[in-house]
Amino acid sequence: MAGRRSKKESALKSWWKSKRDRHLQILSMVFLSCIAIMMSCIIQLMVLRESATWEEYTTLAWTLLVLCSLIAIWIGPEFVHYVGQYNLLNEVLDSTARSEVSRRRAEAQEAANLLGSRYIDRLDKHLTELGIKRAKRK
Repeated sequence: MAGRRSKKESALKSWWKSKRDRHLQILSMVFLSCIAIMMSCIIQLMVLRESATWEEYTTLAWTLLVLCSLIAIWIGPEFVHYVGQYNLLNEVLDSTARSEVSRRRAEAQEAANLLGSRYIDRLDKHLTELGIKRAKRK
């Protein structure tokens, strides 16, 4: 049966969909945490490994470095995409030129839809301030 799903959604996927308005914040927190952990692991492996008091943390540093590298590689592209959409939307929201906003309106609406309801409301408010009619919501 083509219309039926053969598997139920995983708990992670359903949780991710329920947090739609916070995707950018979650991705930012996880990605930047992984980068910070990776940096501290590199410091441990390059500088502190020779110290007797820090020597026992070398295995942990290697494990965390590999784990955080894999996580960062996995979510990095999505993080970069969300940040790009956020920056695009902010450029449109900062613009007061009606023609510029009208020209980039479709891109801004896609970005706002991706980022969540708070950003959709900000864009709608900006369009109203500029006297541009809002598009019908789906």
